[in-house]
Amino acid sequence: MLRKRIISRNIKYNAVSQGIVFAINLALFPFIVSHVGKEIYGAYLLVMTFTGYLGVLDFGVTAAVTKYVAEFIGKGDRERAKKIIDASLSFYVVIGVIAALVLFIFSFYFDYIFKVETVNKAVIQQLFWVAAAASLFIWPGRTFNGVLHGFQRFDWLAINNIARAVLTGIFAYLIFTRGLGMVWFLTLSYLFIVLQYLAAYILGRYRLLRAKITFPYFKKEVFKIIFSFSIFLFLSNLVGLIIFDIDNFVIGAFASVSTVTLYGVGFSLQKGFRMINALMGSPLFPAGADMEGRSEHNKQRELLLKGTKYMTLVFVPLVLVTIIFAELFITNWMGNDFVESILPAQVLIAFWLFNNTLEVGSGLLTAKGYVKVLFKIIALTALLNLGLSLILVRHWGILGVALGTTIPMILVSFPLILHQIFKILKVTPREFFNLSVKKNLGVYLLAAILSFLALNFFQPTNIFLTIAEMGVVYATVILIGFRFFLSSEERKEVLLMVKP
Repeated sequence: MLRKRIISRNIKYNAVSQGIVFAINLALFPFIVSHVGKEIYGAYLLVMTFTGYLGVLDFGVTAAVTKYVAEFIGKGDRERAKKIIDASLSFYVVIGVIAALVLFIFSFYFDYIFKVETVNKAVIQQLFWVAAAASLFIWPGRTFNGVLHGFQRFDWLAINNIARAVLTGIFAYLIFTRGLGMVWFLTLSYLFIVLQYLAAYILGRYRLLRAKITFPYFKKEVFKIIFSFSIFLFLSNLVGLIIFDIDNFVIGAFASVSTVTLYGVGFSLQKGFRMINALMGSPLFPAGADMEGRSEHNKQRELLLKGTKYMTLVFVPLVLVTIIFAELFITNWMGNDFVESILPAQVLIAFWLFNNTLEVGSGLLTAKGYVKVLFKIIALTALLNLGLSLILVRHWGILGVALGTTIPMILVSFPLILHQIFKILKVTPREFFNLSVKKNLGVYLLAAILSFLALNFFQPTNIFLTIAEMGVVYATVILIGFRFFLSSEERKEVLLMVKP
């Protein structure tokens, strides 16, 4: 029960921090667009997308730090954990320099790829320069975020994330109301990320590891341990960018930069669900690695069955409510000029009805080291996504790109990964359905019915009332689900886990 309390505590910290971050980003989107226009904001999204592509240079090392720190601490081997941290920091310093050079060089050639108005070229170039300078500091800092994850200190991670988001929101208001522009906003955003990682270093170095960091540190045997795991995560992240981030490039190339902003509405909502999914699932990864270090395989299986049931009970109704409220939400949030964003947003959100069911199981497979098979499935999904998006964008525009992303996720990735979960964790499909899915189906139906009834009863005319109505529907569904769709033993277990 102690481990369950730790996991539930970490999920709560994650939920609070990511909820605040999402709310701030949600408010900033229309605020910034209204001050800089669709063209500049679309350019900003392209710069951030390109920077996101450089995330593949991580080579999966952040996840390896989390896994091996958790696993070695579970085994009581702090010295091996320290070697992983030393090697990772040295690796990231090199990667930071490489990323900075790539961004700087690309800043002189981006207009050969993207359709950009001449008046905005200088601004976009400066955005790339800011991202290049920040890379020198942000990459090394990733090491210590991984350390906090490995030690399962999500409380400290939450404080860091909230502080950064609040400061970003405050300074965004000051910057744009004073007409300083997007370059200032990006500069201060990166500064707050650097400060966040500095705090993670201080906490990880002096409060958790309590040992001197060795730099530089390039030991072949340590890097062999890291990359035997991380290389397949790197490849998965590489093709994962095709699934989640190439959409902006396809739209920018075959439509226009301003259309990227229209698509960005749905993508932001989808990204919000990805964030919620991750905040619920990320604490399970170091917990699963810790169990692997202790050879507690039966507890991993128990975590799969109960974790999936509780997670989907909370997550899937939220997806359904958002899909049904999407038209009202988007028009009240962004205005009538974004009507074209509604159906693509609903399509993008829809695959989370399936993906969330995989979160606990796929996290456990990663914690156990089964990353090669996951990579193969993700690679196949990415190829299908790219092909469909390129075909459908010519006929249906941003809706075609949304379909190109969603269809392979539901029809290919979902069944293949689910099969591997059953096989590796030794759970039968019948057992999984009966213990993790069956009773939740009634909750999903209830979420759909109450959403339609609420919309027929009252349609608010501003975003705050819309969110409030969605919140009332969702809270009602969860309360009814808790009372009537969980056993008395499960209710006691949930109450114990959520108890402060």
